[in-house]
Amino acid sequence: MDLNTLLQRAQNLTNEAKAEYEMPQVERTLQQVLQATTDLHSRVTQSSNKDIQAHILLGSKGIDLPKLTQKLEALNARKTFEPVDVVGADTDVCTFLKNERENAILSVIEDTNKNISETVSKQKWVNLNSTWNEEKSRLLDALIGPSQNFIDLQRLPEHITLDPNLPISRCLSPMELIYAQELRHYNELLLKGAHRPNLVQKFAVLTSSFGDDRLTDMWSTVAAVTQVNEPVHSDPIKARQQRPEFVINAKSCLERHYKIYMCTLVGAAHSSNCYQLVRAYVTNRFSAQQAIGLVDTLDDKPLWPMVYYSLRCGAAEAAVEFLHEAGPSYEDFAQVIADRSAGAVNSRTETQLKLQYANKIKNSTDAYKKAVYCLILGCDPNELHGEVAKTIDDYLWIKLAMLRPGDAAGYGRLQSEILEKYGEKHFHASNQTDVYFKALVLVGLFEASIELLARNGQSVHAVHMAIALHELGMLGGARSVSQPLLSIDIADPQPLRRLNLTRLVRLYAQRFERTDTTEALNYYFTLRCLRDPKGRNMFLTCVCDLVVGSGALDTSIFDLIFGQRMTDADEEVPGSFLRGIFRQFDCPEFDTNTTASLIAEELVARGSFEMAVRLYELAGNYNLALKHFNILLAQVVQLSPQEGSQRARLRDEANRFSRLLAALRIDVEPKIRGSFALLQLLLVFFDLHHEGKLVQALEQLQRTKLMPNTTDDVEGCLTTIKKLSGEVIKVIPDVMVAAMDITLTQYNQLMPSGTCSSNQLQLQLEKLRVRAKALSNLAASMPFRMPYETNKRLMQLELMMH
Repeated sequence: MDLNTLLQRAQNLTNEAKAEYEMPQVERTLQQVLQATTDLHSRVTQSSNKDIQAHILLGSKGIDLPKLTQKLEALNARKTFEPVDVVGADTDVCTFLKNERENAILSVIEDTNKNISETVSKQKWVNLNSTWNEEKSRLLDALIGPSQNFIDLQRLPEHITLDPNLPISRCLSPMELIYAQELRHYNELLLKGAHRPNLVQKFAVLTSSFGDDRLTDMWSTVAAVTQVNEPVHSDPIKARQQRPEFVINAKSCLERHYKIYMCTLVGAAHSSNCYQLVRAYVTNRFSAQQAIGLVDTLDDKPLWPMVYYSLRCGAAEAAVEFLHEAGPSYEDFAQVIADRSAGAVNSRTETQLKLQYANKIKNSTDAYKKAVYCLILGCDPNELHGEVAKTIDDYLWIKLAMLRPGDAAGYGRLQSEILEKYGEKHFHASNQTDVYFKALVLVGLFEASIELLARNGQSVHAVHMAIALHELGMLGGARSVSQPLLSIDIADPQPLRRLNLTRLVRLYAQRFERTDTTEALNYYFTLRCLRDPKGRNMFLTCVCDLVVGSGALDTSIFDLIFGQRMTDADEEVPGSFLRGIFRQFDCPEFDTNTTASLIAEELVARGSFEMAVRLYELAGNYNLALKHFNILLAQVVQLSPQEGSQRARLRDEANRFSRLLAALRIDVEPKIRGSFALLQLLLVFFDLHHEGKLVQALEQLQRTKLMPNTTDDVEGCLTTIKKLSGEVIKVIPDVMVAAMDITLTQYNQLMPSGTCSSNQLQLQLEKLRVRAKALSNLAASMPFRMPYETNKRLMQLELMMH
């Protein structure tokens, strides 16, 4: 193509552009074109690739990016909900009012956001505290000892549905069942007001049939140490340190056991003369070589071993007889032993003998003579007497014998030695639990000994020992039922501990409370005198937990405890119930009706209204029974009827209450009765509405006088609604939606109908529109805030009719 042809074509294109777009011609010199090209090149080289791409993209759409950027930078963006600036004094009234209105709206929004934030934060912390309290309770339930060891917390069991026809298997072993039967018999005597037996003695006799010598020995030790004539009425911990009976009983227990051992060794009868028994024992034990170092003799037998073993088996009179036979030089010491046995003190003689001990006997080679002087005179309390005390029983007996009546400090030091200085490691408690247990019991550490059993797989014996001691008033209970199983109270003398009986009993009984409910209630009855931090009786609290834990739909536990309600054929008296096992615990402190009312209050606090209604009815409190039944009914009245649902159960209950009210068998406050009657009418209304029986449903609704048919009826309906109780008011939005839905359905049914004349059809349609308008006006005039979804639904339904 030559240049002439190219020039001609360019001129043609120029002419066409002029004709089509009518754009003005732009004439530039070569110098201007060069300058523009240079400027464009400089801008392109300075911009990044993204800027270039942005320019190209927006430029293809006819947007000048640099100008747009300048405009955006010039904008002064206002913050969200920022208060409007105060207008000047020369502002007109309209601008001022507009400004004030906007400020008021913004302040309301800001306050609302602030309140919502505070409410959400508060609810979050309440929920966190509640969750933590539940988790803390689980952790404390798993806490099994002062060493802070925990039981492994397994995943909670899943819900399993069992065949109701299967026979219930008992969870109690034969030994546990024997314990439970004995406790049940004890509770029956207690409830009858009969003489309260010593439960420790009862259990001690009972365990002799188990064929376990170690267990029998453990129980006999507990029974012997706790054999106190006068009951303990003050704090068991402080009383135990101040009363000498516990020390005397422990010492006597060790003496009886040793006498049995001596009789077994020499082959004598247990009732044999102690004097002859000791002589035979010493003769059997000490040969001529073993008597080396023993300074005094009687009939060629070592004197002081005979005196020591006479005291060791509790035969002080035999020791005095041996000293009398030994000669007049021992008369003073014999008199001191006799005085000590009679509870008298000869200070002058004892002082002389103490000087004699310090000057001569302390360094004697006769270990038995030194031991006897220390026992009687209280010399060298820190001396271990290892040559004489060969066993832990010997050691404990020497320490207990050296304690003087009222020596609480010395008693506390002995307890600290056994519990803290030596402890479980020294006694090999994991393998010899019974040995360490008896040592703790003998020095009065009942709580620590029981906790030891509970930790070492003998909780069945631990819980019954704790219950028996608690019934005697000798168990140091925890200050709070939420404390660990074993705890230290800073107000108690060291090293005593406190045992949480509630935790121990509940952990034991929860295992079989569903299969052996009667036995579980007898165990929970032992907690009748204890209260939780909120002041609630622990017996009632345990029953509440048992009933609530059985589930709202599974009422088998409830029926078993409180009894089944009689059928209508048998129900001559309102609220008649068949006798439940809880009736066994009727007493002045626990009347069944009063107890049922208290447990109902607890169930209401936990949200279990359905069971609470039955308990209030059992207690004869029909006002509260019907009040909480109304709350339940209001929650389900608008639901569609389904067989087996909660609504179906409540509908049957409502019919039963209605029959009782109609027959004037129960007396209920008029307001509660009116709310019940209104809810029952609404129950029938929603049944008809869900069944599609619109005419009957409207007739039922008109009986309630809650919904208007015309705008003139709105004020009367508002007056009626203002008098309603809270539970009925909660149903009003659903009633409005149902009434509007019925109105729309009737409207749609008439629209395609040709059965009526045009005037009649228009009249009926207008009546339906008026009813819809009246319902909307009623919703707008409500004295309480209607739910947003309800208002939205009402508006949608009304718009469909226009």
